[in-house]
Amino acid sequence: MPPSRPSSAASAKSKNKGNDKKQGTSYKNMRNTDLLSAGSKIYAKKRKVNKETVPIVEFDFDRRKEFLTGFSKRKQERKKKTIEKYQEIARQDRLKARAEAREERKRTAEQNVAQMAELMRNNSGMPLDEDETVFDSSESDNEEEQVAEKKTPKVKEFKSASSLTTVTVIEDLDLEED
Repeated sequence: MPPSRPSSAASAKSKNKGNDKKQGTSYKNMRNTDLLSAGSKIYAKKRKVNKETVPIVEFDFDRRKEFLTGFSKRKQERKKKTIEKYQEIARQDRLKARAEAREERKRTAEQNVAQMAELMRNNSGMPLDEDETVFDSSESDNEEEQVAEKKTPKVKEFKSASSLTTVTVIEDLDLEED
């Protein structure tokens, strides 16, 4: 809004130039650029005020009540999420440890197989190759006879005054046999 003109009573007092600033400025004393730009400054302030104000404020009692009473619920949810997070981390650690243990068992088994193969090579005097199998007909005949002898069951009966016990031995265990 442009500055207002002083009233006629005020104009009589404003004839003194020292009092002119105290009473207000008149259009005659204002520069033309100030007079023309005064309105745009005022409208700019009004636009700024309109942008900053909220057009409608709605108050929801249910949401307010939920917010005020929900502190404990939200805290419990945070705790639950944290516990679930750490349980998942622990589960992943267990899975990783099991995988590492499995790999370690595989390596140990491979080392054991290699050691047993080395022992068998040293004991038999022949290199042991898994790909090659050599059969000797005379050895196989002797082995068949030995197997036949071992597979014939031996039956023994033990009698006591109150019972009869029958023991059938199908195969003998010979630890010194090469």
